[in-house]
Amino acid sequence: MNSGDEATTTNKAREVGPQIKRRRWNWTPWLIVAPALAVFVIFFAVPLVIMLANSFQKMDPATYQTVDRFTLFQYGRFLFDEYYVGVLLRTLRIGAVTTLVCLIAAYPVALYLTKAGPRERNILTLIIISPLLVSVVVLCFGWMIIVAPTGLINFLLMKIGMIDTPIELKFSEGSVVARLAHVYFPFMALGIYNSLQNIDPELVRAARILGAGPLRIFWNIKFPLSIPGAIAGSLIVFALSISSFVMPMFLGGSWVKVVAYFIWEQNMILVDWPFGAAIAVILLVVTCLLYTSPSPRD
Repeated sequence: MNSGDEATTTNKAREVGPQIKRRRWNWTPWLIVAPALAVFVIFFAVPLVIMLANSFQKMDPATYQTVDRFTLFQYGRFLFDEYYVGVLLRTLRIGAVTTLVCLIAAYPVALYLTKAGPRERNILTLIIISPLLVSVVVLCFGWMIIVAPTGLINFLLMKIGMIDTPIELKFSEGSVVARLAHVYFPFMALGIYNSLQNIDPELVRAARILGAGPLRIFWNIKFPLSIPGAIAGSLIVFALSISSFVMPMFLGGSWVKVVAYFIWEQNMILVDWPFGAAIAVILLVVTCLLYTSPSPRD
């Protein structure tokens, strides 16, 4: 290589070097996400850190003064008390039953959506997501009217002769589960529908040619291939159900206490902020464990 080629190579290296350096320190993507990142840090990360710090404190109930800056007292108080653990187990049970109800009810609806025409599918989708378009408080008052002793359900049961006197449905786990399933059903139905839409129609056609009936096609083809959508919908419904506050408060009240209602009670009524923060951290950890659980491989 002569001196001219060496000079050319040196000049190219000098030109490429600043380009690599500029690419490495490109601040454009960070400037784009800066507003969203600032909102996340200010309104989520910082309050979360403050809540976590408060959960390790101990407060004197007489003076409302902090007496210990770092202690596991609040966590031990919750985890080693049968009443508090019962509240957590009831919350998980309500979330699991709500998820199961949505899962069973969503499959027929999702299967029908895959066979419906475009116009009918749009109408049905609007009907499915309609609970999300109405205020939660308004829907809760509607359900309170339905499950009241003189409400629609008791009226119909008495009309057909199944019961003689009204039964108490309002302050029960059943009414809470029904209300949660009503609101969070769209997440499950649309998740399963999205998975069913991605199934290759040729697989179903080949199964029909080979003599498989509708039930066998569902169990051997559609159901296994729709499991990712069902898992995604289940995670969303379960996480939203165990963290719900308004619906259990209206339909369950103090008779069906859940963790979210318990957190509100500790903070707003009993003014025990460290204990309320500890309960919130425990609920957050349970929810995070659901999202970090291993998912099935494609």
